Amino acid sequence: MKYGVIGVGGVGGFYGGMLANGGKEIVFIGKSHHVKVFKSKGLTVESFKHGKFTVRESDRVVFFDSFDALKDVDVVLLCVKSYDTEEIARKLSEIDGKFAIVSVQNGIENEEILAKYLGSDRVIGATAFIGAYVKEPGVVVHEAAGLLEIGEVVTTTVTDRIRRIAEDMAETGIEIRISRDINYTLWKKLMWNVAFNPYSVVTRATVGKMLEHPETLKVLERLMEECIEVAKAWGVELKKETMEKYLNSSPDLMAYKTSMLLDFERGKLLEIEGITGALIRKAKRKGIDVPCNHCVYATVLLLDEKRKK
Repeated sequence: MKYGVIGVGGVGGFYGGMLANGGKEIVFIGKSHHVKVFKSKGLTVESFKHGKFTVRESDRVVFFDSFDALKDVDVVLLCVKSYDTEEIARKLSEIDGKFAIVSVQNGIENEEILAKYLGSDRVIGATAFIGAYVKEPGVVVHEAAGLLEIGEVVTTTVTDRIRRIAEDMAETGIEIRISRDINYTLWKKLMWNVAFNPYSVVTRATVGKMLEHPETLKVLERLMEECIEVAKAWGVELKKETMEKYLNSSPDLMAYKTSMLLDFERGKLLEIEGITGALIRKAKRKGIDVPCNHCVYATVLLLDEKRKK
C-alpha cells in the first residue's frame, strides 16, 4: 500500500520515517518551509530504540506541500493537532481520492469530525503512546515508548485494510497493536492526556517530577478519576488498573516533557480544547461535574493568555 502523512512533526515524522526507512512508498505533506528542508537534507529520525537514520526524497518517498499529492495513496496518517482537524478534513473532502484516513491524534472528537466530511467508512481511529518531538527543522527525536494502536471506527471486526496496515507497520519496526474497540482505546489515551498534558503546563514539570511529589500525584489521580466517571456515562468502562499503570510510569517516560508543555515553552498554540475541553464538553452533555479538570483547564487558559501578552 502507498501511504501519506499529514503533519511531519514528532509523531508524523517518526511513524512516517519508519515506514519510509522500511521501504514503503510514502508521500509526506507539510508546510512549504518545512518541505524545503526535507527536500534539501531529508528527514532524520533519532530514536532511542531504532537508532539514527535519514530518509531522503526518491522515487518512492516524496515531500510535498499540497494535498493534491494524496489522490493516489491508499492510507493517510493524520498527525496534526486536534485544532487543525476540521480545516484539514474539509480540504481532504475536496480531493478525488478513496484513501482511508488514520487519525493519529489526541482527543476523542477527531474521528467524528473526519467522518462528517469524509464518511465514517473511510475513518480509522488510532492512539499513539509515544514521546517524540522536533529537535530542529528536519530532525525528529523519538525519546520514549512508541506503541500505535489502530482500529475501525464503525465495526469491531478486524478488516483486511486494518490487518494490512498493521502488517506493513510491523515489517518496518513500528510497535503496532490492533484494537477491536477503538472508542475504548481513545478514552484510555484521553485518561493519560487530561492528567499529564495540561497539568504539566501548570507545574512546568516532567512526568517524573509530577509523579514523585505526593500532592501533585493526588491531582493527577483525581483528574483521571473524573475522566473514568465521564467515560462510564458514555458507555466506556475504563479500568482502575490502567490508571494505576499510568501513575507508575515506565522509566523512559519519567524525564519526558509532554507535548503541551513543549508547545507552551515554544510559544505554540496549545491543544487544550481537544483534550481537557473535549472531556468537559462530554461531561456537560451528561450532567457530570468535573471540578478538578475544570480548574486545570481554566488555569491553563489563563497562563496561555498571559503568555501571549
